[in-house]
Amino acid sequence: AGDGFNDAGALAVADVGIAVGSGDQVNLEAADVLIPGEDPRAVLVLTQLARSARRIVHLNIGISLALTITLVALVLSGVEISIAIGVLLHEASAFFVIMNGIWVAGSGIQRFTTILDVFRDVGKDAIEAFRILIGSRAHNSATD
Repeated sequence: AGDGFNDAGALAVADVGIAVGSGDQVNLEAADVLIPGEDPRAVLVLTQLARSARRIVHLNIGISLALTITLVALVLSGVEISIAIGVLLHEASAFFVIMNGIWVAGSGIQRFTTILDVFRDVGKDAIEAFRILIGSRAHNSATD
């Protein structure tokens, strides 16, 4: 436990500076992580979350590399893949990587509600994009 102001230097030079409590402004700026409240056990939760995130990031990088290497090898070996199929496979892998990253967010039902929220937002964005696209095409054809 520190006295507040004098901790800023140590927080700044640490690999990961963690301030616990409300903290002085100088500590908030020097710390990498602020844990509100007075329970230092939150550091354990953050460490577990970081390890889980690292595992998922490594898995996602592996998936992306494997798909890219496979597609390049297929094309170089003479297998004809249409550009549409290549783009579809690439985008499907990107979507899978994003969905896989969601597993860091919480556990149990919280993960599924996060996924549902993502699908809802993507649906809304797609509808809005199509409306804008259709609106711009209608505007362009009216001015031609």
